[in-house]
Amino acid sequence: MLIPPSQRRRHPKLVAFLLIDAALLLVLGVWFLFGRRAEAQGAPVARQLTMLYLAGTDTIGLERVEAGARGWTGDLRMRGQPRVRWTQRLGEPDGVSTLEVDAWRPGAAENDAPMQRLTLQVRGDSAYVYTTPTTGAPLGAPIATLPARRGATWLVNQSLLHAAWTAQRAAVQRRDSAFVMLASGARLLGGSVVRTDNTVQFTLGGVVGVYRFTAQGAPESIEVPSQRLTGRVLTGVEGAGVRAPAAPAVSYDAPASAPYLAEQVSIPTPMGHALAATLTRPRTSAGRVPVVITISGSGGQERDEAIPGVEGYRPFRQIADTLGHHGVAVLRFDDRGIGASGGDHATATSRDFADDVRALVTWARAHPALDPERVILLGHSEGGLIAPLVAADDARLAGIALLAGPAYTGTRIIAFQQRSAIAQQYPNAFARQRDSLVRAAQAELERTASASPWLREFLAYDPLPTAARVRVPVLILQGDTDLQVTPEQADTLAATLRAAGNPRVALHRLPRTNHLFQRDANGVPSGYAALIDRRVTTETLGLVVNWVRDVTAR
Repeated sequence: MLIPPSQRRRHPKLVAFLLIDAALLLVLGVWFLFGRRAEAQGAPVARQLTMLYLAGTDTIGLERVEAGARGWTGDLRMRGQPRVRWTQRLGEPDGVSTLEVDAWRPGAAENDAPMQRLTLQVRGDSAYVYTTPTTGAPLGAPIATLPARRGATWLVNQSLLHAAWTAQRAAVQRRDSAFVMLASGARLLGGSVVRTDNTVQFTLGGVVGVYRFTAQGAPESIEVPSQRLTGRVLTGVEGAGVRAPAAPAVSYDAPASAPYLAEQVSIPTPMGHALAATLTRPRTSAGRVPVVITISGSGGQERDEAIPGVEGYRPFRQIADTLGHHGVAVLRFDDRGIGASGGDHATATSRDFADDVRALVTWARAHPALDPERVILLGHSEGGLIAPLVAADDARLAGIALLAGPAYTGTRIIAFQQRSAIAQQYPNAFARQRDSLVRAAQAELERTASASPWLREFLAYDPLPTAARVRVPVLILQGDTDLQVTPEQADTLAATLRAAGNPRVALHRLPRTNHLFQRDANGVPSGYAALIDRRVTTETLGLVVNWVRDVTAR
């Protein structure tokens, strides 16, 4: 799966889509905390707060806010998301709001340098985005200029505490509305504000938040009923020792009723690191069985290829379970440097990941329960680029399955994603405004590529010459609403393989199916988490099973 360089979490290989969102981080929002002007109007502002975020009864985040010499500074840590530290400057002229934002990838050490620094301003009816390599550096020219509205403020979408202050500011000023710039999408939204005693109801984008304050005006608790989200402000004693929540432990064991075993293994590689993996194989068999090795998409992926925030989406677990019910073994692994695997993910390229897959193939062929002549590779998104790299030099493979495998260079893929995202977010913008955002996104991409070996290679790599060298059977599956790897790329891949002399190519285009192989009529990446059914479709699973059984039949 291809995802923004800004979201290369434990995942620099990039996780759900290489979508540069107006040169901003998709998962970042940016904040406004009203300061002295609001205080002068009678709104008390707490000088230090710690808020715990919960989804149902599950703790998912922590935020600390305190006053400093430069203004208000917050530190937001949401499970599985980049850490965000922001500073809201205070005492600025009317109509001006400036916010400085640092962001770290998830799992970064406390002393790591931020992966990105931005300064965001609203001045009058425009919003500006600047890159700031060091704190306090001159702003220079903005990398993006966006239409806004006087009095609008930037908002960190995940921050309930900031939304509470935004709502309180409007209530104190006796306004029944507030305008915010969402950094997730960089859109201007208007919200309605209703105040009753010490409670403010703030509705933004159709989502209702209920914010309760103490008699002194400090936030006390927050509730977003439609999302089952709550925020609870901790006391100084409570908050002092609270740490940001760790991701819950994941079990890769087989269900008790499954007709297969799940063995946790460590696989050495010639590069010196070991890959942690789960091998599922039939409990009983008459001999050595075929095995499918799954290869994840871009971004540092654990072995299920789960995506934080897209609840229930674990495609490789689904595939392993389905094939396990049909007597086929599956080897799925944590990418190098991710989960329990060794190695350095941040410095690796697609060719390095192909070397890891070769080590897995060697291991599988030596396993006494697996058939060395019936080894199949199954790659999703970037995994569909890596599988041909291995197969082009290994005619002994029984076949490769490419799910949303790219046929274009990364430069061409990302250019489409940039323009598509901007067109969706700014349907009424002038062409020159959209072009400005595209140029800003491209500039940010170039800056990221200069420090990323993976991205530099991805941008330049053409998959078609490698595909033309593949002689083993190939299954190509493609969702027709995929907005990350566009559907016609599947046709190009199939035509290239056949023209080069490979007759064993099966192509299936799946209607109303997105890049994650979910049922989705629109395919917009920002809508993945909101789908009613977030699992891989049964149609996709059925095609995989039937093809695997066909190419491994004795």
